[in-house]
Amino acid sequence: MRLRREHGITAAFGVGVVLAMIDLQWSYTLHYKLAQPDFYVYYLAAQLGRAHGWAAIYDPALFLPPVTAAVGKPLPYLNPPELAWLVTPLSFLAYPLAAWIWTGLLAAAFVFVWYLTAPGQRMARLMHGLGAAVLLPVFVGVLFGQVSLIVVAAVALAWWLLSRGRPWLAGLALTALILKPQIAFLVPLALLVGGYGRVFLAWLVASVPLAAITLLATGIGVFQQMSRSLQTVSLVPGPIQSSLVRQLPLPLAALGIAAVLGASAFILWRCRGRDPSRPIAVGLIASVLVSPYVNFYDLSALVLAAWLILRSNPSRWQRFATLGMYVPLYGAPIWPFVTLVCLCGWLVSLAAPSVTLRRQEPRETEAEFDIDS
Repeated sequence: MRLRREHGITAAFGVGVVLAMIDLQWSYTLHYKLAQPDFYVYYLAAQLGRAHGWAAIYDPALFLPPVTAAVGKPLPYLNPPELAWLVTPLSFLAYPLAAWIWTGLLAAAFVFVWYLTAPGQRMARLMHGLGAAVLLPVFVGVLFGQVSLIVVAAVALAWWLLSRGRPWLAGLALTALILKPQIAFLVPLALLVGGYGRVFLAWLVASVPLAAITLLATGIGVFQQMSRSLQTVSLVPGPIQSSLVRQLPLPLAALGIAAVLGASAFILWRCRGRDPSRPIAVGLIASVLVSPYVNFYDLSALVLAAWLILRSNPSRWQRFATLGMYVPLYGAPIWPFVTLVCLCGWLVSLAAPSVTLRRQEPRETEAEFDIDS
């Protein structure tokens, strides 16, 4: 038995190395001149913001020429200024050193998510971590310096806090969504519908001042500048977009969004007051599907969704369906429409009557939170 286990580990590690090499070769097809191009966007935004004011980082006339010269493509800064503020300490360093530090932070965020949420015992957790690390969305996200994994880590932390009866702290953890809202913006609302109103309230109370600070720092003219930036780069090839709006004609996309929201509300109502794993997973899946702007490497958020579903005592066929999502997620930049169809099917499967959650101990319900808080 031990020998068989060692052979299994060796085989899994070998497959992981092969997939990582394929990931690396595939990333070269995007033709960026600079390592970690997305992080360079944050880095440059922090430098220009310090020099010219935070509204200037959205001005295409000021921002696009230097980023194009360094990266080889016009990549606008489209995140809230809080992300540039987060990167500001690194912007005082030489770019290579700053990029290595940022890579370390992203790797640490992935390990943090794995440590908190990966299901199963030691060997199963190891296989889940290895399988997730070589997924193209995760691997390329780290390679490009995407902030997505830090947002996913914040959602994982919120789940951990909520599972331990700390709804107010969980809501505060979700304020990190402001760094890149589109990959998880429905999670607070999903928790509200799922019976965790105080998490939503804590998130709202903390996020509204952050939004106000954003507008004070940039002004309302920033929206017009972002629109100009998007028009400027609209014909420039870039990462594959993986949402309903980007993969379907507008009428079909609207119907799809309505169906996703309806299915999500139904699932959340059925599991109301139970394990918070399901509301957070549904919020992540629905956010990716209905968001107007989701790159394929943002699908790294769905690794967390899968791990939370596997932790929620699903039926055997639902467990197989969730594990099977590793395949379309790996192929997301190659077959985006197939991945989209699989994601929709995955979400709908969560509404099946045979997929039920065991009721958690009273200490993990919202009713008990009222006693403890």
